[in-house]
Amino acid sequence: MKKLMWICAALLCVSLWSCSDEDGQSPKVEVVASFEGLLSEPNSSYLATEGEADGYYMKTSFNDLQKLVSFTHYFSEWGFGGGFTYTNCTDVTTPGYTNLSAVTGKGKNGSVYLTSNASSFTVAQITNLQPEKYQFKGAWVTNTTYGYLAIKDGNDGAGLVTKFDEGDWFKLTAVGHASDGTETGSVDFYLADFRDGKSTVVNTWEWFDWSALANAAYITFELESTDMGDYGMNTPSYFCLDGVTLQEY
Repeated sequence: MKKLMWICAALLCVSLWSCSDEDGQSPKVEVVASFEGLLSEPNSSYLATEGEADGYYMKTSFNDLQKLVSFTHYFSEWGFGGGFTYTNCTDVTTPGYTNLSAVTGKGKNGSVYLTSNASSFTVAQITNLQPEKYQFKGAWVTNTTYGYLAIKDGNDGAGLVTKFDEGDWFKLTAVGHASDGTETGSVDFYLADFRDGKSTVVNTWEWFDWSALANAAYITFELESTDMGDYGMNTPSYFCLDGVTLQEY
């Protein structure tokens, strides 16, 4: 009887160990920001109606459904100005800044995803609304149709860009900040890379790892390109995100 009890105890220990991850602890709970169901019309985007004056635009912010994170949002009478908006646009063929669609024509996790125009005038910022419980993990990223056609074909709808060639690149940088604004680190993702024999222009959803920025209070985004003009970067300063993910401590 004692031998049988010992065998049962041993089997229970093995079972409990197998349900844990490799370091012997339970997997961390992950939560994902979502905007599904917030747009009632197809091929539409969120546009605020109230905000505070900020330069050429009005500025406000919006949250995901679970109130995990908030996003800066700039707008004017003519439409979206910068920061972030959420959209269900599916247009993968039309060049120009009025097309807010991801080049994929849909989100990674559904029909609604985020489009950003990030610049020094329209700061694209994601803030952790529950820092006592969650930390940043990452998000899925891709190009907009606007950016993709500008890079791949030299077509931005306005004749301001040059088709990418050997040595060119388009880089997205996520910068972590403490609550007092101090930078805590940064990570890069190349949305287009023509260096060292490559000719990559991202047209699928790819994982953008923010684990190096896990404890940031908020993250801002910067874009750089080799296609520069007299007034700065010619490459459209746009990108798309989906599945912004946080995890418990």
